[in-house]
Amino acid sequence: MTTIGITLSDLTFPANLKDDFCKFRPLISVKYRDSNDKIMFAREALPGLGKRDYWECEKDNKNKSDYVRHATEPKVDMDKLDISRREITFSDIDVKKLERVEVEIFDIDIKSGFLDKLRENVLKVLPVAAAPFIPAALPISLMLIKGAIEKGTNTKVADLEKGLINKAMGKEDGAARSLWSHSKTLTSSAQQTVTIDGASGHGDFTVILEIEVT
Repeated sequence: MTTIGITLSDLTFPANLKDDFCKFRPLISVKYRDSNDKIMFAREALPGLGKRDYWECEKDNKNKSDYVRHATEPKVDMDKLDISRREITFSDIDVKKLERVEVEIFDIDIKSGFLDKLRENVLKVLPVAAAPFIPAALPISLMLIKGAIEKGTNTKVADLEKGLINKAMGKEDGAARSLWSHSKTLTSSAQQTVTIDGASGHGDFTVILEIEVT
């Protein structure tokens, strides 16, 4: 079994991006083939799916303790982020070959009220058998949801349904707005640095990921 560790080391956004779109939550997805040559996905959101799980870069909030915008450049100041808020570990997965990594950047609307009811909203759309495997004490996450579905159905899940991902991210309910989405092919290297850049309707973004496979 394989462990994939991913650390996001750079997020640069358009210099003219409207301030209202600067509460960032990246969704990172790894596409891979398992030992049966079946396409699988491991997905997770950074820094999580909780009410305060986003990177605050709105200039109007520069005096708040969670403000992490770089002082002079249009980017997230990674020195202001604890490493735990920008890394993901996918543990004990059956990987034959890595295919690609996908990154989608969301802006989070904290005024919608959706984030306060995230667990309740997600539980409503989960298979009935999976609900008991969502621990009430743990922060909800995409990997936790996937694990609960697998335990409840006793079936290995290749990927979460798109509707469930959108519900968990808040996209379906308007609490999360997708700003940018791009992908890059992965190599078989145990350690690799991946730079993903490209345009969107909001401008050009750049994301750098440090990936380690053990």
